[in-house]
Parts: sequence; C-alpha cells; structure tokens
Amino acid sequence: MTNPLIIYIEFAVALSLLNTIILMRVQPKSVNSFYPSTFYAIMITNFGFLFQALSTNLHEALLANKIVFVGGAYLPIFLFMALVNLCHLKISNALRMLLFSISGIIYLLAITSGYSNIFYSNAELVTVNGISKIQAEFGPGYILFCLQLIGYGATYLCIILFSLFHKKNVSFHSLCSLAVIGAITLASFAISKKMGVENIVMPGVFLVDEYILLILVHRMGKYDIETTILNSLVQTNTSAYVTFTKSKRYIGCNDIALNYFPQMKDFQVDLPLDNKSETEKTFSKLIDQFHPSDMSKITYFQLGNNHYKCLIKHLFHGNSDCGYMMRIEDDTKMQRYIKFLDKYNSELVNDVQDKDSHIHAMQEQMIVGMANMVENRDSNTGGHIKRTSQVIRILISEMRKDKSLGLSNKFCRAVVKAAPMHDLGKIAVDDMILRKPGKFTSEEYSIMKTHAEKGAAIVENLLQGIEDPELVTIAKNIANYHHELWNGDGYPKHLKGTEIPLEARIMAIADVYDALVSQRCYKEKISCEDAYEIIINSMGTHFDPGLKPYFISCREELEAYYSTALAS
Repeated sequence: MTNPLIIYIEFAVALSLLNTIILMRVQPKSVNSFYPSTFYAIMITNFGFLFQALSTNLHEALLANKIVFVGGAYLPIFLFMALVNLCHLKISNALRMLLFSISGIIYLLAITSGYSNIFYSNAELVTVNGISKIQAEFGPGYILFCLQLIGYGATYLCIILFSLFHKKNVSFHSLCSLAVIGAITLASFAISKKMGVENIVMPGVFLVDEYILLILVHRMGKYDIETTILNSLVQTNTSAYVTFTKSKRYIGCNDIALNYFPQMKDFQVDLPLDNKSETEKTFSKLIDQFHPSDMSKITYFQLGNNHYKCLIKHLFHGNSDCGYMMRIEDDTKMQRYIKFLDKYNSELVNDVQDKDSHIHAMQEQMIVGMANMVENRDSNTGGHIKRTSQVIRILISEMRKDKSLGLSNKFCRAVVKAAPMHDLGKIAVDDMILRKPGKFTSEEYSIMKTHAEKGAAIVENLLQGIEDPELVTIAKNIANYHHELWNGDGYPKHLKGTEIPLEARIMAIADVYDALVSQRCYKEKISCEDAYEIIINSMGTHFDPGLKPYFISCREELEAYYSTALAS
C-alpha cells in the first residue's frame, strides 16, 4: 500500500505545477519577474522533496537534496526582491549582484555534499514515518545558509515595518501578505528542521505561500495604473493602426485595420508597397506627403465610399526613428454630417460653436485637473500652477503695451492658456523622486530633468487635432524649454539666446520668480524684493535681457499679487 505521506508530497508537487500555470494566467503584464521565479523555485523544491522521500540509497537522497536547495538558496532572495519592488525601494546593481552571488555560492556549496565535508560533515540515509530523508551533521557551508536566512529575515522585517509607517503609496494588504509569507516560511522551517520533519512540513507550507502570492499578484493588477490604462485603451480602441519602415516596407497592423481595408490581408510583412492596389497607393501617397521634419500630420482620404482621418507619426524603437505609424479612423459619418451641416449651415452654426466651446472648456478643465494632480503629487510646489499662471498674465499684459513687439492677441491668449501645462511632464516622474524632501542625487536630478521633454509629448497628445496648431506649438515649447537658460546652460536641448522660443523665455521668469518667493521643503522663501534683485542680476545669463524692462514695469503689480496670494 502506498504511504500516505508520499501521496501528500506528490499532491503538493502537482498543485505547485498547477499554481505556476495559474500564475501565468492571472499575473499583470508588468508584474516583476521575482513572483514567477518564486513559483518555479517552489515547484522544483517540492520535486526535490518527492525524490528524496522515494530515495533507496544515500546517493539518490543527496542528489534529491541538491534539487531541494534550489529553493533553499534562491527562495529567500526572490521573496526579498519582491518585497523591495513592492515597497518602491531602490537597490544598486552592485548590491543586487552581490546578493545573487551569495545565493549562488550557497547552492554551489550544497551540491558538494557527498563529495566534501563543506556542507555536510557527515550524512546518512534514514527512514522517518516510512519515507526516506537525510540525517546530517552540518558543515560551514550549511551554517552560511542559516546565516543567510537570518539576515534576510531581519532585513525583511525592517523593510515591512519601515513601509508600514513611512510608505503611504504601498498597499497595506500587500505588505501584510508578504509579511505572513515570510513569517510562516521561516518559522515553519526552523521548527520542522528541529523536529526533523522539514521534508513533510515544507511542501505544504510552500503551497500556502503560493496561494497567498496568487491572491497578491491578482490584486496587484488594480494598483498597476500603466497596465490598467493600457488595457482600457485597448478595450475601447476603435482606430486602425498600420506601420511601415522608412523605405515603405510593411511592418504590421491591428485587426481593425484589416476590417477597414480587406486588401491588407494580402500585404506581405517586410516587403515594400508595390502600388498594385488602391490601398497600397493610398498608403504610399500618405507617406510621401509626410515631411521627415514633421512631428505628426493629420490628413484625410477616401477609399471606395468611405472617408478616413489619418494621423501619421514617426515610429520609434527605443530612441531610434525607424519608420511611420498611421492611426486611421473611419470618418464617413463625420463627412456626411459635414455635408448635412453645409445644407443647413444657417440654422446650425451657432449650435456647433456652442458645442465646440463646451469641448474646449471641458478640455481646459481636464488639463488644469491634470496639472493640479501633478502638483498634489509634488510635495514641493503647492499652488505653483495658479501663481505662475497669474505671473504670466501680468507679464504678457505689460508686454502687449509695447506695440513694437508685434505680439498678436492670439499669441498672448495662447501663452496664458498654456502656462498651467508647463510641468505636466512630472506626471511621468516616479513618486520617490518627485516627493523627495531633500536634495536630489545626480541620477535623480537627471531623471527629474526628463519631465520637460515628457511634458511636451503629453501636451501634444492632449491637444493635437483638437486645439489650434499655434496653441499646440506654444504649449509644447513652454513645457519643453522653460528650463533653458539664455547662456545655453539649461536643459533639455541647451538652447541659447533667441534659439529659445519667446513663450518659454517668459515662462522661465514666472517659474523662477515663484520658486524664489515660495517656501519649499528644501528651502525657505525669500522676499519679493530679494527675488526681484536675483532675476534682474540674472538677465543676460539665465533670462532674456530683452524682457528686463517689462519685468521692471510690472514689479509693483507682482509684489501686490504675492502679498495676497502667499498670505491666503
């Protein structure tokens, strides 16, 4: 009759395999690799326990024990790295390599058992409860293994306690789940090892760990904003996407494109357009009309009885421009609606204008809302958006008095409207950097500086095709270049002098002036008088000296505004 304990271990092995398959099904795409690695290690370890239980001699048992120590050596670091990732902690690559090297050394020492006394000074095969196991005297290698467990256990506990009290952006339930896993695993191993039944207890404990991890990984999908947004966009997408290389070679498309253009089913990947079909001729013409210097371009075309709207942009692989991407929408209903409007234009024109104004108002509310969301994330810049927007209004109002500048009303309105968007790129900066109370490291500062270019891309995506192209350009320039300096020492492009767009030069004054007179967690505020002197003295180095007279003229109005704004 088969030993019930053997059946139990076989059942644990089978469930470990099943749990690993389930994990592959439920895990979010962005979940870090340490969770799957933990499942693989547990599955291999349980196989090792089974082989050891079935061993008929010491050589077989030692071989099985080496399989068991795949988990013994690597499970601690997998769980530790999963915790570090969950808590948004950063560890250097050197430390990461050191920890994995220690685990590798421990495993190498474990596989010397049977050939040396480093891991086991003495070992023999015994039968306990009807199953085989190794009874051994421990060598220095095993002591190193125990020290590793103690070290990870203590560090694990410290990270959990620190995160519970200081990391508000970490899920409490996820922390508790990992704490339970660490506690029951270490406690069960210590107790069962002392009792000599670890080969019976640990397979079941590992299964409990897996079930807790499955629940944790499933819940992580709710907190993964990037994946959630991406999945939502995919589910609600109604646009066709088609991609080509710079030499007009076909790369691929989505299913919606195949529904729009059935002739594309005959397109061969990696082959150039040969203009045999109307679809190929149309795509070839669209690419020819797109100038390489354009960031993006919207065009309209007709195939058969259907009308289409096409946004063509550069296709990037990493940082390399490798071709063209077309986003195509069926515009047939809109074109028919336009014809309908033409017929009844006199009756509907006011209604259309009202709706257009409503759309722009909604968009402006959304953009301001996003800007406020960024500001709420950044603990250093409370009220910054509102105040800098007012400074821009004051400066622009003063500049408009000088007719020699030739500033159009359209330009002035666009600069004022775009001002709240200047720091939208911070939405893409990690909270650990954005909310850091002290001085940035050089690496953190480099990451923070990326907010300018990221902000320009976000502004373009938000406004393109909805707002006037001049407003889009001005908003992009403000976001991208408001940290450029007149002497060329700024970022991200190190532009110099009049290479910097005028709107960005104006924004730079408003941004710095507010930063000087406002209190931040890393500095005290200074008086408006001192801030005025700093900016005046920086004209020609930091700021455009041509803006100096307008800044001087509006000094009193700025100081009057801040006396009220900072007091409220």
